[in-house]
Amino acid sequence: MSDSSSVTINPKNAFKSIKLSEIVDSVSYIRLENTKESLIGKAHEIVVKNKFIYVRDAINQAVLIFDLDGKFVSKLHKKGEGPDEYIRMEGFLVNEEEGYIDILDFRAVNSRIIRYSLDTFEPLNEVPTFLPSSNSVRKEKTKNIYYFSTQQNENEIGNELVNAALIAVKENSPPVALFNKKIVNDGSFFSPNTESLTRNKKGEIFASLMYNNTFFRLSDMKAEPVLTVDFDGYGIDNAIGLKSVNEQKKYLKNETDGLASFPVLNIYDSNITAFTYYFKTAGRNQLHHYIHFKNTNQTFHTRDIINDLTNYPEKVYLSSYYYAVNHEVLHENYLVDVVLPWHSNEGKTIEIPGVGKIEPEDNPVIVMMKLKDKYIQ
Repeated sequence: MSDSSSVTINPKNAFKSIKLSEIVDSVSYIRLENTKESLIGKAHEIVVKNKFIYVRDAINQAVLIFDLDGKFVSKLHKKGEGPDEYIRMEGFLVNEEEGYIDILDFRAVNSRIIRYSLDTFEPLNEVPTFLPSSNSVRKEKTKNIYYFSTQQNENEIGNELVNAALIAVKENSPPVALFNKKIVNDGSFFSPNTESLTRNKKGEIFASLMYNNTFFRLSDMKAEPVLTVDFDGYGIDNAIGLKSVNEQKKYLKNETDGLASFPVLNIYDSNITAFTYYFKTAGRNQLHHYIHFKNTNQTFHTRDIINDLTNYPEKVYLSSYYYAVNHEVLHENYLVDVVLPWHSNEGKTIEIPGVGKIEPEDNPVIVMMKLKDKYIQ
């Protein structure tokens, strides 16, 4: 039985800003060590777990491992054409005990998942697997079921081209296209964000779709609605998603000023619901935040979150895809933001009291924000 609910918000009523101190007690930092060996070309995904931090470098096709203080530990870099090497890393997954890492090796019809030991990086096994073109992936904890956020990118299933929003893949079973449609693309694709999936503390997986204001819980190869956002007449016409890609781009460019689009669920936990969306003003998309704390029945609906607790960064973004770095926004009792110094520093060296100097060329800095006790008890 579905427990779907809805929330109505008017994007024009969002506050211009709120202070970070309204929702968190303190800010701390994890500086990812910046050495020749640990230099990250482009961080596409950062996973913070209980033992280590894992970073997928999209340029160098490697996974770098740091301890929870940010000190570099090791690197999985086995790109090549050998039997135990991957040709194109399209994602990775680390098991709960952090004993092994699965690399999604995209090789068209010969794609596979290679499992490596996290101690030695020795290969443990490999499984031939259908790997679609997607922006993110999650695996059910107790089942060999994978969910790929394909965001209407074209994939082929059973000799049929599909533009599904999600594709579920189970070992030894045919892939299942969820929210399928067929659109004219002329070889052109785009995604409004790089992360459409999130997992809560219970291990449940949730998906945000490209032209859909409803968020879904994923389980057993199916999607169940959990929350719908009503933009009170200020949302884009999601029916445009059934038109060609060129028509979609034209509509989004020319006809969406003053409208909200592409909500993404970032947190859906027992005490916290948080999502972001775009609101276009004067031709520019602004990221807006919506955060609801169940314990206190408080809601924060704002454009900016100003960091009034420390000097870095000036603003925080509770978004799982900002700067195109995928990450979970909630870890234990901390909100998480990822800052890229090359962008945030604006070419300057910034010194954080008690942390040190952050140079523009440094690796990403993970910002850990301790939630106020009243929101998590």
